[in-house]
Amino acid sequence: MKKAYIGVDPGKAGFITLFVGGEYTFYAMPQHKVETGEFLKSGKPQMKTVFHEEGLKTLIYTIKDQIKGCELHACIEEVVGRQGWSAQNNFNFGRVAGLQKMVLIILNAKIEMVRPQKWQSVMYEGYAKIMKPSSTGKTMVHDTKATSAIVAQSIAPDINFCKTERSKKFDDNKTDSFLLCKYIEKKIEKI
Repeated sequence: MKKAYIGVDPGKAGFITLFVGGEYTFYAMPQHKVETGEFLKSGKPQMKTVFHEEGLKTLIYTIKDQIKGCELHACIEEVVGRQGWSAQNNFNFGRVAGLQKMVLIILNAKIEMVRPQKWQSVMYEGYAKIMKPSSTGKTMVHDTKATSAIVAQSIAPDINFCKTERSKKFDDNKTDSFLLCKYIEKKIEKI
């Protein structure tokens, strides 16, 4: 049976990368605008962009059409609460990550939850770590976002890892979802 692979970088700004039939397809998490309850100087309501749960239904149908006749293997980054975030932010992040996992369950995927350190150690192998000053500026720490961008670009130089065509810089959610997809592909193909 033909195989398809999905990598998910969770969160409301996350990305899904699908690899099937020799092609990569990227899906940003669905978003829509809602009123904030405040008004602009012009009198128009102020709007903000938020995660659109209903948009996940459309995403499921879109992916389902692309993977017909394929065995689906998925990898989603296993995340834990983030230090420095409020309880509400941690809860919302976990809720969105749970919804994204549910998408994979509905698609009947064989799912692997993987810690960032594990997939990064596999995908960064052979690449130099990019370092940046720590928050205090006294030490240097590994910049995983910059390292992911370099690794993703070297694996797939023809892919634009910017969030949109108009964006100027790489989207770390998109590069991470791509590398998660490559990670699960590498792991399954090795078996």
